[in-house]
Amino acid sequence: MLQAYLVDDELHALNMLELFLNRTDKVNVIGRSINGFEALDALRNIRPDIWFLDIEMPGMNGLELAANIHEVDPDAVIVFTTAYDQYAVSAFEHEALDYLLKPIEMERLSRTIERLNKEKRPSTRQSHLDGMTNQDELIVEVLGSFRVARANGENLMWRTAKEKELFAFLLLDNPVTSAVHRDRIIEELWPDETYEKAKIYLHTCVSLLRKNLRNLGIEQLLSYKNEQYMLDRKRIKADVYDFLAFSFLMQQPENIEIAHMEQALHGYKGELLPQEDYAWVSGLSHRLENFALECIITLSGTYLAHNNGKKAVEAAERAISQSPYEEEAYRSAMQAYLLMGKHDHVLRIYRNLVERLAELHIQPSTVTRQLYEQIRFPD
Repeated sequence: MLQAYLVDDELHALNMLELFLNRTDKVNVIGRSINGFEALDALRNIRPDIWFLDIEMPGMNGLELAANIHEVDPDAVIVFTTAYDQYAVSAFEHEALDYLLKPIEMERLSRTIERLNKEKRPSTRQSHLDGMTNQDELIVEVLGSFRVARANGENLMWRTAKEKELFAFLLLDNPVTSAVHRDRIIEELWPDETYEKAKIYLHTCVSLLRKNLRNLGIEQLLSYKNEQYMLDRKRIKADVYDFLAFSFLMQQPENIEIAHMEQALHGYKGELLPQEDYAWVSGLSHRLENFALECIITLSGTYLAHNNGKKAVEAAERAISQSPYEEEAYRSAMQAYLLMGKHDHVLRIYRNLVERLAELHIQPSTVTRQLYEQIRFPD
């Protein structure tokens, strides 16, 4: 039987709602309050299956109460009750299960309860997913694209752009501990909104994200504690995490082998979230791009040290493609072609460099010019 908590400043409305709920034989009313403050006190000790909240109440209205409930219990199911239909849009911004107009009709209330029972009942699809291997694992690609899927290839479908951005922010903002404070999320994702309205939007997006993950068969991936949201990183395989882990290894390059660099760069498919216009992502994106460029140039030099001109050229050309003004990449390509005896390619690379640097009103460095002179005027 469902457990319900009722909040309404009108005692008559409370009594009628409790009477109707009892008549359904599917709901047990475990508490009731005449204002939002009493309800929040009760929330310290209970977690009902469903909250019935009146909207028009003094001190704290139902919309504000819903935001506060979701602050403590992001998965809380809300049904709003009101005599005014102008609140409908605001109600569903809170991801409310339903919106009941007063005077409440028994038939309409029964449909709400039936809907909640259906959503709580495990589906055949869910039972099937529960029996799969790696059922709780999420595969995430954010380098060169943005894709979130189960291990079986089933993609997560986004309902709103902000829900999608929230997931990306939680994934990337704090790669070390994964915990992100609520106010930091609000500051970055809703900088132009009032704090109270931004909190409502955040709760709505959290609810949407949890629901979509649940529909995908992923439970309890997103948690909330001490005003911080966090993803369970142990259940997420993300290309960016692998690349960041390699960046830490590169702090001790003497322990890195060619195979390690090749594997890491194979996973770097391109810019971080290239198709998403997220202002907050630019800093991390630039750091990853610079590190990838550094790795590619280092790899080219390592190939040269092993007299592998062909591989060295491939790495250097990739670096040039990624950063057309990086002189060291051109120089690596020139050295690789020189090793291979392809002097005409050395000249071509040098001319391309000169043209690029001319756009910045600078010339190649002395080291690069000396390398070029070895071709023009060999000993």
